[in-house]
Amino acid sequence: MTFKPSFFDRALLAIAPTLGIRRLHARAVAEQLLRAFDGASHDRRLSGWITTGASANSENYGAIDRLRNRARDLDRNNKLVASARAQFAGRVVGTGITPRAVDPRKSLRKIANDAWKRFVETCDPEGQQDYYGMQNLAAGTMFRDGEVLRVWTKDEDGNSDGKIMLREADFLDSSRETFGMAAKDDKIVIQGVEFNKIGARTGYWLYPVHPGELIGVTPNRLMRGISNWVDAQDVDHIYQVLRPGQIRGASWLAPSITALRGLDDVNEAIIWRKRIEACIGLVIRTPEAQGAAPILGPQKTDSKGRIEETLSPGKLLRTGPGEDVTPFQPSTSGDTLDFIRSQLFAFSASIGVPYFAVTGDPSQANYSSQRAAIVSGNVLIDVVQWLVFAPRERRAWRRVMLREAILKRDHRIAEVGCELAMPVRPWVDPLKEIMAKVMEIRAGLQAQPDALAERGVNWEEVVAEIDGFLGALDSTSSKVVLDTDPRRINHAGALQILQGALGGADAANN
Repeated sequence: MTFKPSFFDRALLAIAPTLGIRRLHARAVAEQLLRAFDGASHDRRLSGWITTGASANSENYGAIDRLRNRARDLDRNNKLVASARAQFAGRVVGTGITPRAVDPRKSLRKIANDAWKRFVETCDPEGQQDYYGMQNLAAGTMFRDGEVLRVWTKDEDGNSDGKIMLREADFLDSSRETFGMAAKDDKIVIQGVEFNKIGARTGYWLYPVHPGELIGVTPNRLMRGISNWVDAQDVDHIYQVLRPGQIRGASWLAPSITALRGLDDVNEAIIWRKRIEACIGLVIRTPEAQGAAPILGPQKTDSKGRIEETLSPGKLLRTGPGEDVTPFQPSTSGDTLDFIRSQLFAFSASIGVPYFAVTGDPSQANYSSQRAAIVSGNVLIDVVQWLVFAPRERRAWRRVMLREAILKRDHRIAEVGCELAMPVRPWVDPLKEIMAKVMEIRAGLQAQPDALAERGVNWEEVVAEIDGFLGALDSTSSKVVLDTDPRRINHAGALQILQGALGGADAANN
């Protein structure tokens, strides 16, 4: 790019030489910076690249609704997208992100864990799912829609009733806007979310009925278009924040919607091509001098009077003299499968789910590549688990403990904290995984209670259950010895002497 003074530069030099020189110097520096960064240049390669400096909310405004609807259409009709959503939810939540009570007082830990178990079983007002089923549904909905709302309901007295309801993003009234002007009580409303003057969320404007619901579902049609204010303390807005100040979430499919839609067209074209390849086409040429030839079988003519005959799958018989028959078949494309795979590899990388898990095709992976794909995907899954869901689950624990403290009139219950156990991640080779976990525990890199918590179980319950089983085993008259009893059999299968018997022998020797 060559720097040339403009007409204004030359005019400014004639009128105010000092200012003109400063302007030329600034322009020269700017041109040099553009040359240093190819991505900021204005050459023909990037001249058509239209960009914007809009905020995250300005970019989302008017776009997230269409993205959400298109993502839902893909989820309904594209089997790969449906598989990706299920795999994503299974890896983020699985059968549940489970909390475990943390408190030095054992009695309070038991009370807290029991209260949480009751909540898990009774939190759905419809009685269709438990809490962990709603967790999984929330993760899948966030993946497809970009966000989901978890609303805590109250009883007639305005107190928490220990129930939650999941609401799709459609329930959020995006038309509620103050457009930067202070509303009543110095509140600002942006895309249905209300903030106070210091930027803290104070409420959500939610429709009582899904805007896309059938009219017959609610008797009062007028209520369908009126949104109600809900305290922000009673709403968990679950979405991933990708930019500072982002208020709403965009579908995880947003970067891939265009490509996935194009792959649908490619797949449909492949299906039609395969149908055509399965057919046999014949071109019959008749010399003009021979005149019309007799035809056996069904026939019809096109707009130009040419005879069209079918071959499905019977025979085509022409008896005209001098006729020449040439079969034809459409050519196949050899790189279509590689193209589709490359697109799906990129899609899988963007959502943290391995290609073979999305497609069910392990033919392109061995042990090492599968493990590498899982490890790299777990980086994204960890972010969602610990930075998106974990804060909401700790908040849910605090709400349940506070309600239990009020019911039992014991403020100490509200002080009980929790640790979160993420779902177990099965590896390609479970034996290697277990051996690696044993080495971590023996090396002191992880406590055994934490390892058990990763599997969604409480170590105190596990120890009590094992102790009861081994006690029952020792009390049997047959004195059954199992290979899985580490007190009697070591890891190599050799018989060990119980510690009590060993101590008795030492005493006898002394």
